[in-house]
Amino acid sequence: MFRGLLSSRLIQVGLVFFVVVVSGSLLYSWQTRRATVAEFTRADVVPHEARSEQDTVDTSTVDFEQTGTPLETDDSQMSDDSDVSPIDETSEMLDMADAFLPDDFVSEEAPAEDVPVSPYGFGPYPEVPADYPLPQSIPWEWSEGKIAESEKMMEKLLQEQGVSFTEYLKTNELMARVGIKLWNEGRNFNGITTSNQTGRFYPNEPDVLYVEWREVKLPNGEVRRYMSKTIGAALSNVSIAAQEGREPPPDWLEIRSFYEGIDPYEYLGLNR
Repeated sequence: MFRGLLSSRLIQVGLVFFVVVVSGSLLYSWQTRRATVAEFTRADVVPHEARSEQDTVDTSTVDFEQTGTPLETDDSQMSDDSDVSPIDETSEMLDMADAFLPDDFVSEEAPAEDVPVSPYGFGPYPEVPADYPLPQSIPWEWSEGKIAESEKMMEKLLQEQGVSFTEYLKTNELMARVGIKLWNEGRNFNGITTSNQTGRFYPNEPDVLYVEWREVKLPNGEVRRYMSKTIGAALSNVSIAAQEGREPPPDWLEIRSFYEGIDPYEYLGLNR
């Protein structure tokens, strides 16, 4: 019976068709699988090549001008109701610098404090001691009214001496500075006198007299030295005979030459 079926021509054609279909299906499946494996192989090679390029270190010079470009913000990412000002690179850098500086650091350009200074280039005014005997002689503490009154009072005398009121104020400031330093050094005085002849200052101390000596020849041939000019509070306690050279000065009196007065610029360490 089985042989009879195989001998049937229709059956034989059906078997051949079946074998062809199965063989074709197997062949297509094998070809598709091979193509898929090859595709995966190529896809696996590409990432390895990309990684090798990314892992390579670029030793070329970095352009800091480009890397320092500030990031731009997309307008679409910002709310319409918020106003954002442009980034100020300078202020951000200063803020970062301030964060790393100590609290007591003061910039050279920033003034430490507002200290009154002399208009004549003598620097900051010295502190006036509480027990200074001549507080009224400190010109930088004068009111505008007192300055105007002093200018009016000294006008005629200054014209006679050919001195401007500005020079007068400058000299008064120097005298006040000298007086404060003398007082801090323990010197006792009740005023300061200046001489146009020498340009020096002479503190009025009770036991010091600044003298310019001169000589005169008497009819008997005797040469007598006398005090032609004197500066100092001690003069009131010196007798006329001592001033004229007829008797010696008292022992308690220290007599100094006119040129031993104080040079204010040298004494204060100021430039002329």
